[in-house]
Amino acid sequence: MQTNNDIHESITIENLSHDGRGIARIEGKTVFIANTVPGDIISLRITKQQDKYDEAELITIETPSTDRVDPFCGLYNQCGGCQLQHVSIEAQRHFKAKNFITRLTQAVNSKNCKISPPLVGNDKNYRRRARFGLSISKKDKIASLGFREKASNELIDIEQCPILTLGLNQALAEQRPQLLEQASRAYKEITFVEADNGVFVTNSTGEEPSSLEPCYKTEGLNIHFPADGFIQVNSLQNEQMITQAMNWLELESKHKVLDLFCGVGNFTLPIAKKVKSVTGIEGLADLVATASSNAKHNQIENADFFKADLFDECHKLPWFRTQKYHRVLLDPGRQGAFEISKVLHLLKAEIIVYVSCNAATLIRDIQELEKQGYQLNKAGLVDMFPHTTHTEVMVQLKKAKPPKKKKSNIFRF
Repeated sequence: MQTNNDIHESITIENLSHDGRGIARIEGKTVFIANTVPGDIISLRITKQQDKYDEAELITIETPSTDRVDPFCGLYNQCGGCQLQHVSIEAQRHFKAKNFITRLTQAVNSKNCKISPPLVGNDKNYRRRARFGLSISKKDKIASLGFREKASNELIDIEQCPILTLGLNQALAEQRPQLLEQASRAYKEITFVEADNGVFVTNSTGEEPSSLEPCYKTEGLNIHFPADGFIQVNSLQNEQMITQAMNWLELESKHKVLDLFCGVGNFTLPIAKKVKSVTGIEGLADLVATASSNAKHNQIENADFFKADLFDECHKLPWFRTQKYHRVLLDPGRQGAFEISKVLHLLKAEIIVYVSCNAATLIRDIQELEKQGYQLNKAGLVDMFPHTTHTEVMVQLKKAKPPKKKKSNIFRF
């Protein structure tokens, strides 16, 4: 290893961080370098020094890693939508799973935890929902419809995206001329979503019939959802995720199940087909109404939905206080489910399955559930967002059985 001011040569990238940067060590100190791949041998320049780590920029790749690939999108080096196209999809999945499991097992008791293989699928044309920015650039006065540049608020004009479904790309091509005419200096967001009954575009020039609502099919059910609302972006991975969640819940026909952060019933309604009853809780009234309507239209009579702020005290509400649940499913947003996790032990559910898009808040909440006697039993990655640093993860926790009392050998008269 040679150094010249802050330049270092022949440095080997050893790992990949959770945010997609390569990790190397120089004289024992951790260094993060963007656009590198484990196995690369590189030259780098230190750009920022901290007490425990440094940040650096890549100068040259002296020897490329066998896991390094050419990005398949011509805008990859400009667009901020993807961060890992220079890493083979197999290596992406390996390092994502490795990072998650390492962080998890370092933070919680994983002695009895079984690590499941990642759920994987197509890595291109998988995204069925996208939010585009629309504005006229202050720099060049040109209208753009697209995603933000890397580390910038400026937009990259996108005509086609290899991550989006074919249906979304077709709709993008058709809608672009009218949308660009609407552009102004005021930033607007345009949402494209492909459902099983067509492509829906919010804030577009074209108007959809008011009676038409997007829906998708899962487990033989038609699930309607708001066109501008949340939907799992990867339909194949959503199917696999639902199947795995139901398997990990170990459902029986006698069970009563609680689904927290239930949305429009993505998990709730498939679960209802296998159990005695299921209760879905959601914070937004519109989603509760849609979930209830989905149950009715699918002729499901054993599913009830209630509105509640799950970030506030809920244990005194009737659906919590007066019910017994054998199983609990959690599927919160990035902020996690800390408040409700603090009281889940009161329900005495035997199994909790927790689905998360943020490993940090998931781990925090597992630590809270551990205090209540739950133990991590299964964990695995869902490759919901290939070529990005984002991940979906799932864990199963089981109520720990109290230790058996040792029989006394003392003879009593």
